[in-house]
Amino acid sequence: MAIIPLKQSVLITRPGIDTGWGHATPGAETTLKARVTEETRIVKNQFGKEVVSSMSVIFDKLPQISYEDTLTFTNEIGVTISRKPLSIEPRRGIGGKPLLTEVYV
Repeated sequence: MAIIPLKQSVLITRPGIDTGWGHATPGAETTLKARVTEETRIVKNQFGKEVVSSMSVIFDKLPQISYEDTLTFTNEIGVTISRKPLSIEPRRGIGGKPLLTEVYV
């Protein structure tokens, strides 16, 4: 059970495998429960540069998410946001176990 309520869901699409002929096979899709906050924030990306994030997604524990994945979220009024992660930040408890993972897109 998560520390905070996870009422939204986010579709995570992994990149497909290149066939070598200019085509890619479709990637695997996974839907996870999340807490999504649509806000503009300046964060540091994986390379240490400051970038502008338009959405923050909080997942329970430590899901398998990479910087090549695409996160897709549709809000209550039907607006769809589909972007790659800018920053993936696991939050750990005192014992070192991951409690939450915050992903900025």
